[in-house]
Amino acid sequence: MDSEGVAVPLTALPTAYTFVDPYVIVASSASAVSARLFTHPLDTLRIKVQTYPGAIVPPWRDLFPKPRMRSLYAGLPVAVAFSMPALSIYLTSYEGSKRWLAHHLLPKDRKPTLLQQMPIFILAGGVAEIASGAFWTPLEVLKSRLQKGGEGTTSGTKLLGKIWREEGYRGVWRGYWVSMAIFIPSISLYWLIYETLKGKYIPNYDAYKPAPPSDPNMGGIPLTARYTLCSVVACTIAASVTNPIELVQSRWQTSAGRGGGIRTIIRDLWKQGGPKAFMRGMGIRVMYAIPANGISMTVYESLKRYKGI
Repeated sequence: MDSEGVAVPLTALPTAYTFVDPYVIVASSASAVSARLFTHPLDTLRIKVQTYPGAIVPPWRDLFPKPRMRSLYAGLPVAVAFSMPALSIYLTSYEGSKRWLAHHLLPKDRKPTLLQQMPIFILAGGVAEIASGAFWTPLEVLKSRLQKGGEGTTSGTKLLGKIWREEGYRGVWRGYWVSMAIFIPSISLYWLIYETLKGKYIPNYDAYKPAPPSDPNMGGIPLTARYTLCSVVACTIAASVTNPIELVQSRWQTSAGRGGGIRTIIRDLWKQGGPKAFMRGMGIRVMYAIPANGISMTVYESLKRYKGI
């Protein structure tokens, strides 16, 4: 009712600005499980290559120990259990902070330029990584050590108890700050490239608002394929650039604190092969990252589009 007693239609009332839709959690959980089930063996091979001492490429018997399927999927339950909440927090934080920053920093009377949007994508990616790191780091520690093998157990809960008893909380969250050093620049670069490509190749895309319905086959390329291609290009560039730091992180997280610290790892790598040693495992990393990210983001974006969020 207005001041004169006249009813006001509900459509005329201002609505609150929504920064995060709860369905994002559903979409991100589905994307985490689907990507992990298909790409976990490649991730296992990546860990074995990056943490193997001596030779650049481990021998076949070490890459594929018997029983082969069990060894390739070592750590899968841990990966699924942690990746669902981790990716949900990550993508929810990204979407929410991106919209919040845009709402407060971008001009509302005209379409923002790419230069104006760059800080939004970079900052939102950093916020998402910091917020989700509390889940990602234990996941990487447990998963990597199970994938590498030699822990005396294949149980994630038993390994977690062992790490907590012998190394304390530092062992569980080993590599958190190294992860931030890796993934904040990597993720910022990823989101900057990914959002730029989506703005160019996804029909009617707006980075800060729900997408209106559009022809899924506009331009002859299916919409799902467009999402996949955008994510694959962005992921390939970001993964290649940050491989040296990710290599150091993998060795640090599987070291159990033995054999020196990060400086020792860097020094040993340099002695083994100079600058080339820091590119070790880049091929398998990119081979893993492309399908993992492509599947994950395609499922996530498709479910969001389906719900109109």
